[in-house]
Amino acid sequence: MKKKVLTITAVALVLFVAVVAAALNAVFTVTKVDTIFYTCSSQGEKEALELQERLDEEFIGASTTFLKLDEIDAMIAEYPCFEVVSLQKEFPRTLSVVVSERKERFAVLRESGMYAVLDEEGRYLYESDENVNRRGGENILLSGFEVVTGTAGEVATGKYFSAAVTLCAVFSKTLDDVRANILSVTLESDYFENYFRIRMQEGVNILIYTPEERTEEKAQAALDRYCSLSVTQKLYGFFDVMEDRSGEISVSDHRA
Repeated sequence: MKKKVLTITAVALVLFVAVVAAALNAVFTVTKVDTIFYTCSSQGEKEALELQERLDEEFIGASTTFLKLDEIDAMIAEYPCFEVVSLQKEFPRTLSVVVSERKERFAVLRESGMYAVLDEEGRYLYESDENVNRRGGENILLSGFEVVTGTAGEVATGKYFSAAVTLCAVFSKTLDDVRANILSVTLESDYFENYFRIRMQEGVNILIYTPEERTEEKAQAALDRYCSLSVTQKLYGFFDVMEDRSGEISVSDHRA
């Protein structure tokens, strides 16, 4: 009799647990993936629609409790031009996701003839057979740099590369979308030191010597001089920026 009572109790307990689990599953089940996309290109809008469909298909109906956010993160990572701004569960039934499109800025020509495309902060995005920006126009071409890229979303590395990224960031504070002004940044050298040759869209060249040192100061000095040039002066010639013997940032006159 005692054994029968224990058996009935055990079965009842199992049934109770099953009922509770079913109830919890019904309550804590994803019914909505609430995604906000901040896009800046038509291609980004298309990818956002595709990604939303995939998120709905994969995660609606999943357990809110047991779902791992890493799974969502991994799916979004398949779109290298997107980055996750925020990702969280809103119990009991919603996944809240905010995604932003990275803005392309740089292109590095590989020996293979392909271009490595990078964003404003130097993050590697993808390879392309042409230098075309998703928002229109071209990316700033970086030449003479040995840029090392890892997986999508990682900041690229390489000597002088971070200085080029910093320089363009300084210019962008005044020029907004700096691609409209800077055509390319080339790492060159003379007999004594390395320098950046910045080719502006209008035609003028800016030479910045030892760009890896006091980069922001030199970039600001170059920007100030560029903005002071007349419309005609911006069409030709060059000027250079360097640190003189007294330690001051020196900017030359514009010359042909």
